[in-house]
Amino acid sequence: MSIKYAILGILAKKDLHGYELKAGFDATIGEFWSLNFGQIYSTLDRLEKDGLVTHDRQSQDKRPDRKIFSITAEGRTELTQWLSAPIARVRALRDEFFIKLVFMDKDNPAAVLALIEKQKTLHLKHMNKLTRRKIALKTEADNPDALTTELLVDVGLFHAEADIKWLTHCEIKIKAALGGKE
Repeated sequence: MSIKYAILGILAKKDLHGYELKAGFDATIGEFWSLNFGQIYSTLDRLEKDGLVTHDRQSQDKRPDRKIFSITAEGRTELTQWLSAPIARVRALRDEFFIKLVFMDKDNPAAVLALIEKQKTLHLKHMNKLTRRKIALKTEADNPDALTTELLVDVGLFHAEADIKWLTHCEIKIKAALGGKE
């Protein structure tokens, strides 16, 4: 997903300055995707050049003026079109772990199995964190984004569970190929 649409989606709710956009992004999808201020401001510059957002200056005491960004009518149209279009490409299997697995020494299956075990542990910790977040969302009745955040947490849990199943599958196949000789 492009940062462009996340920013347009946040601005469709309320006019904001850069720091507020970052806070809105973090509150909504920050658990799944990290974003730095440089990415926000460079995206805002492109959006403004494309006519999808505009800004007004707000004076501040003893500080430089602050830019308050607003989505334009063209930006709302583009966001609506993007929201209504399906994703043409299913989830890419582009993952650093897969690359490590491809290039690990096949003559050292113990190292491969150890890496798989470490990766499973990380996924379990991630699932634990997501589960705690899901429980916390139940207390956020006044949060209008609670349902969509819970759906994002759910997909994170489903993906982590699928990854653990796949890692277990790899472990079983490697052990079977070794014939019990680890």
